[in-house]
Amino acid sequence: MSNNILLGSPEWARFEDWLSNEAGKYHYWTVVAELESYSGVKNEPFTERRATLSYLARNKKESVLKAFEYDGWDTQYDQGNVHIEESAEGIICHEDLGDDAARVFITLKDEIGPFPAVWKLWPTFENYFNLRNDEKGNLIDPYNGDLVVEIPYSADKGPVRVRTDYLQDYLAARNMMLIRQHDHRRYWLEPIRGLSEHEGNGTVHKEKWGCYRLDIVNSQKSSMDRFSRLVAKNIVTPYELAGTVGRKRQAKVAMEDYPEFITSKGLDGKEIRQKPNPNGILYPTYFNPKVLKRYYDEPSRYSVGFHTPGMGSVSFLDQWIIPIGRNDEGLIIVWLGDLAKGGLSYEEIVHWRVHNVPPRGGMAMDFWNAQMMCNPTKTPSLESRLIDCKYAIIKAVEAKGKKIYKPYKGPDRYIEKTLRIPLFDEHAEFRETVSLLSKMFIEYLDNESFRNDLPDEYKNDRDGIPLGSIVVFSNWLEQVIGVSTDTVETIKRALQTIQMVRSKTGVAHRFSDSSYQEVIQRLGLSRRITAKLLYSSITEPFADSLEKLCKALEVKNKLWWIKYAND
Repeated sequence: MSNNILLGSPEWARFEDWLSNEAGKYHYWTVVAELESYSGVKNEPFTERRATLSYLARNKKESVLKAFEYDGWDTQYDQGNVHIEESAEGIICHEDLGDDAARVFITLKDEIGPFPAVWKLWPTFENYFNLRNDEKGNLIDPYNGDLVVEIPYSADKGPVRVRTDYLQDYLAARNMMLIRQHDHRRYWLEPIRGLSEHEGNGTVHKEKWGCYRLDIVNSQKSSMDRFSRLVAKNIVTPYELAGTVGRKRQAKVAMEDYPEFITSKGLDGKEIRQKPNPNGILYPTYFNPKVLKRYYDEPSRYSVGFHTPGMGSVSFLDQWIIPIGRNDEGLIIVWLGDLAKGGLSYEEIVHWRVHNVPPRGGMAMDFWNAQMMCNPTKTPSLESRLIDCKYAIIKAVEAKGKKIYKPYKGPDRYIEKTLRIPLFDEHAEFRETVSLLSKMFIEYLDNESFRNDLPDEYKNDRDGIPLGSIVVFSNWLEQVIGVSTDTVETIKRALQTIQMVRSKTGVAHRFSDSSYQEVIQRLGLSRRITAKLLYSSITEPFADSLEKLCKALEVKNKLWWIKYAND
């Protein structure tokens, strides 16, 4: 039994194994249907029967409440409507949920004469992925040969299981959720010690994952009345964005079909080109940093990060991860073979090829030392300093029973995944990176909490007009948290500089505009300005001020680069 629950024990009768190990948890496969599946035979001490059916509903709170208000627990539900359209590419099925009523995701077709009962999925699921049947009736992804839906034949031979990632992708595309409805029963011949004669009484228990009702009869008089029945509903939620399994569905690319990449130059200056080979020599290959923009632009699916100035990674969900370097010229460096080894699609490989450039600026030593010498650097990237300092400060303040920031809302929840040094020397890119910095450290300051903690003279001016959020925050740090005036002034100046730069450059269209010249003058810069230099001139002093605040809050030694330096 799961979780070491003994067969025939009171815990077994109460379905504690199922409630703790299955309910509300996602696994690689999701059981979407199971029909009267028995374990045990007649006259055995303990037997079990399971039944599951799944149905679709709109992905909104009202649909969830409606589904859970329904007090019938039988596994029968309205089938809904599917419209058939014939096109030059074949037959297309369109679902029509109409109102917010649920629709069955999988249907049992009764036996007819000598032909047994069979399961049929909601047809648009097959259509969405263009799935195909194998010789056993299972559904296969024709692009990669993966088993996507396991369908028993006949229907009573086992559960119908669907790959959870495919299911969540489909739900995201249709803005729906899947509600699984379960009716599980356990029987025993002799009364179970430690179990009362009646338990449950029809009470419905609501949990984060759904709800359930458990009824138990442990009759002393009749073996016909010794059983427990668990009826439950739980939700499978959609991915945040459809297409998340797309990279798994690409046909495998033969090495000879890969494009060639510039990997080096000969003594005569001629470019030397290679094709990605997962088993080949490690060829460091250089790319314009614009190659990362598409990944930063889709933070719900991709993650890009630099732990140190010259070493980071780019990844796609749980499907692939590629180590990347960043040299002093800002170029991105990748081992060419990793593009093939990671299982990237052909289109993705071509994206990297478009941004491929001849080697320039030398190797990223952080990348080389970590990858080849197994000797990671002890110096943090600018991005790492900003993020890690912020969370060290948050924890220190929370330990005092206070908070600094409000939760991110909507798309802003990805701010910290997209925080970056400008990738290229363009006004739009610089403006976006400064906007992210401002949102992360200024716009989500919990100004209301600060004002509740402060007397009037520290939150309003002499005329009673509310002070700005940065000033109020600074006063709060000093008056409520007890940070020294010197440290507070450093933080305040750094935040006001970020605010000033965002305000001035937000109305500009190009680096040559007068608003940029004003920013350059106020920052005391004189030489040729690039987006990277301008960004560093405001964020490096800010990162220093954050470390100073960490020291004042006695959490500086918790920053990983400080800990390394002290070891």
